[in-house]
Amino acid sequence: MSRTVIIRDVEFNWPSLATPKAPFGTEQWEVQVATTSKEKKKELEDVGCKMREADGKYVTNIKRKTKNNKGEPLERPKVIDKDKEELSVETIKRIGNGSKGAIKVFSYEWNVSGRSGTACMLSEVQVTDLVEYTEGGEEF
Repeated sequence: MSRTVIIRDVEFNWPSLATPKAPFGTEQWEVQVATTSKEKKKELEDVGCKMREADGKYVTNIKRKTKNNKGEPLERPKVIDKDKEELSVETIKRIGNGSKGAIKVFSYEWNVSGRSGTACMLSEVQVTDLVEYTEGGEEF
């Protein structure tokens, strides 16, 4: 069974939403989603997100490939603000770690070579509290 789910009140880290990246050879957009809530962790796990603990939070990286299994291009995940207005690519590039909002994920079941499970794919991001990305950070 596939479904689309909105998960609210999460933190964003390491967003790659304006330009895809290819950490393992496959181009994809992605964002790390973090929460301290056990209920939110369960909500994410229930839609197929693989959670882990890091820095006292529950985190998962949610992705969307740039192409489907047939090699056809997929659209970039939509990124909107708290008023549901679509953000420009320049504004999306300014989303920094610690920004907060909601995500819309497409949850689906898979079955390959006798293995099966549930997975999630990033569909949309809503930024309700923007923390601006700054290059460099503090120096010694």
